[in-house]
Amino acid sequence: MKLILMEDDPLTLECTQEALTEGGFEVLPAINGTEALALLSDTPGCLAMMLDVLLKGQVDGWEVARRARRDQPDIAIIYTTTAEKSDYKQHGVDRSVLLQKPYPLERAVSAALEACKKVK
Repeated sequence: MKLILMEDDPLTLECTQEALTEGGFEVLPAINGTEALALLSDTPGCLAMMLDVLLKGQVDGWEVARRARRDQPDIAIIYTTTAEKSDYKQHGVDRSVLLQKPYPLERAVSAALEACKKVK
């Protein structure tokens, strides 16, 4: 199962990537929205995206999810954030999951597995 992991904090990216790989995912890391969108367009068969919402730069996690859903309506979206849950209700795409930071790595893996089951 291919999953794009977008996270701008290097340590969080590394730890989460390791946990997801151990959980059975082929993880494609991205440090910003532009990289995540490029990976999505270059990766046929991608089932899921785990997106940090609050990023530096022009393309945040909310926008990446909107574009991903436009191009691949069945892709699983998991948001990760320290932002308020009200932001998720306002900006999040339908049929997505919000994972509040800090989260246990096991929860990241189970959220990704749950989200992927819904789109298969």
